[in-house]
Amino acid sequence: MAHIVAVINQKGGTGKTTTTINLGAGLAYRGHRTLLVDLDPQAHTTIGIGVDPDESRECMAEVFITPRKSIREVVVETYIPWLFLAPAHIRLARAAEAAYTRVFKEAILAQSLKAVDYDFIIIDCPPSLGVLTTNSLYACDFIIIPCQISRYSLDGLADLLQTIETVKDLTSEELFQGDHFRILLTMYDRRNRVTNEYILEQLKPYRERTFSTLIMKNEALNQAQIAQKSIFDYDPRSSGALDYQRLTDEFLELCQKRNSLPERPPSWQSCN
Repeated sequence: MAHIVAVINQKGGTGKTTTTINLGAGLAYRGHRTLLVDLDPQAHTTIGIGVDPDESRECMAEVFITPRKSIREVVVETYIPWLFLAPAHIRLARAAEAAYTRVFKEAILAQSLKAVDYDFIIIDCPPSLGVLTTNSLYACDFIIIPCQISRYSLDGLADLLQTIETVKDLTSEELFQGDHFRILLTMYDRRNRVTNEYILEQLKPYRERTFSTLIMKNEALNQAQIAQKSIFDYDPRSSGALDYQRLTDEFLELCQKRNSLPERPPSWQSCN
């Protein structure tokens, strides 16, 4: 069975799409068949990996509109071997509204994923806690919460964790005792010492549930999005590429501890 990861934060601009694309690319370059699922109607993951939303005959909107629609029917290849995409389109917003009338609306995504076969499935969620994000939480077995190093990035974290508890049917104790989620600190700037110290102090209760990898603030990551490439293809020697390589390694180590890591070649295939 695929390892299904939801990348979630109801606040925008925290690095969800950047993380989805580059973690997905990192896993693919390690030889793992990986599917990116774009559940954001803005389609930033779709665009960011070089796919034109208007050129896709079908997208995730059809999955939420059509009963028993499999994601397999909307998946397209990307320019990266082993990396595939279930694209989004702006019409996904209307499809999400229509989904509220469907029976078991929170399980639409989980049902559609049953017919696909990948090592990893990474879901880019919209910046909200609506039906699309609820579907992601219901379907996934692991959650990554990108958290920008800023005061406002902490707002809503408690609400998000409470939503995770409810959807995953967990108590707060069960949520924190199990390997259900990790916080990923993004856009870290060493020059902002006071801000960094404040944010890290506020995150102390979540220390055991925070990736040790920091995603540093790096212009190459922004430029890679404009170029519609992963950071590994745009600038493999940049600090952004090194950070996401470390994140990929740390994530795979975590999966190995959870006894859910498919065996694949241990070396990077084209990131150097």
